[in-house]
Amino acid sequence: MCFNTKSNLARRAVDVSVHSGQAHSLFIVCALREFFTQYPDTSIDFWDCLSKAQWSLHHLVHKDITNTRIATGCHPATSLDALHSKSTTSCLDVWRFSFSHPSSQGRHFLFLKGGNRKSLQPSYTKGGSWLPFIAESVILCARATRAILNHAPIREFRQHFFPAECTQCLCSHCQVKIRRHILADCSRFAHAPLTDPLPSIKDFVKFLKEHPSAFTFAPQDRLSPEPP
Repeated sequence: MCFNTKSNLARRAVDVSVHSGQAHSLFIVCALREFFTQYPDTSIDFWDCLSKAQWSLHHLVHKDITNTRIATGCHPATSLDALHSKSTTSCLDVWRFSFSHPSSQGRHFLFLKGGNRKSLQPSYTKGGSWLPFIAESVILCARATRAILNHAPIREFRQHFFPAECTQCLCSHCQVKIRRHILADCSRFAHAPLTDPLPSIKDFVKFLKEHPSAFTFAPQDRLSPEPP
């Protein structure tokens, strides 16, 4: 029996078609052919062993393997996957370096933290850093984008284009209706306020869903839920 945590890698190990690790697969298949020729009545069963199962024997094997270090030699072979990974890492590094400058972020960018409690950084892997949380509807995505960039139909933004208009929030407790007031202090959006200076992306999305009129062009709160 062969226990593994990634069945797709086990399949790839015996896949002799063209791929990054084809040479290794050919070597494995040749060894297996020799083994089965010598012992035709035997079989090898592959079993998925999920890490979250916390099987003690699997933990010992995993620890032994991850602590093993093999010298690559003076001229290690470079696989296509390795080059792809290097290119991806380089691209993300450039994005994040550029994003660290205020000129790229914008002066009013709303920083949000992810599951690791750190500020979200630009990425295109796994759907990106922000989109997986707000892509369930076009309206939700548009409202979140307005709020994050502070390009929203609120008086703080509109006063730059219509300075003669009233800038006071409809709750009458803020002279200029700003994003921070909407998220944390406004009595019109009092349910689940975002008082944390660095709110989480999940709490931010929850706030938008709880208050369908926040960061919309509608003058009053909507009573019905957002359409899909």
